[in-house]
Amino acid sequence: MPPAATAAAAPPAAIGVSLPPLVLPPPPVPAPPTGSTPADGLLVATGVTDAAGAGGGFDRSRMAAMAGQGPLVLTANRQVKRLSLADFPVPVEAVDRIKIPGSFSVRSPQHRRDLAASMRNRLAGREISGPRRAADWEAPPGGGQPANQQEVASLRRRLRQHPSHGCPDREEHARYAERYTRLKRETEQLERKVASRSHVIARTFDRVCAVLESLGYLTGDTVTAEGRMLGGLYSELDLLAAECLRRGYWDGLDTQELAACVSALSFESRNDDGARPRLPSSKVRDVLSRMVRTWGQLDELEKDNHVSFLREPDLGFGHAAYQWAGGARLEDVLAESDLTPGDFVRSIKQLIDLLDQIAAAPRSGRASQDVAETARVAIDAIRRGVVAYTTVT
Repeated sequence: MPPAATAAAAPPAAIGVSLPPLVLPPPPVPAPPTGSTPADGLLVATGVTDAAGAGGGFDRSRMAAMAGQGPLVLTANRQVKRLSLADFPVPVEAVDRIKIPGSFSVRSPQHRRDLAASMRNRLAGREISGPRRAADWEAPPGGGQPANQQEVASLRRRLRQHPSHGCPDREEHARYAERYTRLKRETEQLERKVASRSHVIARTFDRVCAVLESLGYLTGDTVTAEGRMLGGLYSELDLLAAECLRRGYWDGLDTQELAACVSALSFESRNDDGARPRLPSSKVRDVLSRMVRTWGQLDELEKDNHVSFLREPDLGFGHAAYQWAGGARLEDVLAESDLTPGDFVRSIKQLIDLLDQIAAAPRSGRASQDVAETARVAIDAIRRGVVAYTTVT
């Protein structure tokens, strides 16, 4: 039943208060504010409870909610429409009430047909006066034009006096201006979004640089020798790998021991069952213990600088890597682990990749050159059998 617009709209407070709340008994049949056919709609439900505040005052927040979700109306031709306050230039006038069955569904064509028939039967033969104009509302006690109508008239006069009012292309220019305003608003939103993300990236970069500078990998904007070594490592735990090289944790290890220790940096178990990992030897256990302690120190340093990139080393592949580097058969290695053949091959390939980085990374005076040679030998020892005929997927 959307009514046609009138010359001026009534105050939204009067319109909002006139809409009955959802909790009222059977809703009224409202007379349309404007239009040629009176009483052509039945109010099925309202979107909010009441626009009136305490003491009958007007609550703007409730009115805003009603503007977003207006009343649901069944028209005389059985259409269901959701109206907004813009469809009500003047307050609604209830002409009668019809009891709506509790089982009524707006989705049911039969229910809508029956309810529309009931509305027509109820209003048959009844003369209903046309709706009042919006100008009749808020008239001053002494007569004359209401204050809001005076303001509207003043705005219209100023509009006609504007230099652009007589332009023959005024409407086209107005459309271009509207498009310009919309595009400008969208551009500003995108710029704010990009700026916010750029600021986050810049802050994170500064924090990472602070961590690296405190560890001696950077001196201001200059990369140190240790920093160049770190730049040759590409791993989730590259910083921990660089610290192990700097501190000599892997010096003196044989190929099996080095493969077992480095696997803690490349392997990540799919199942975190909390079981104690099986480790091959006391020397490997000692080195892994020092590696985990160093990870804890680096993790605390990162947290102090509000970043977190290093995951905890995973020791679950150490025994399998140790056995495979020592020449054990694939079935024997798999029998003592919970790995599938595919997971085992993938983990060995990742271990080979990290060992190759360790062997090729630039060395500083505190990182033994012997570790590079041991890493190359370990690569040859584990790149065999099924591993040599597969690729990382």
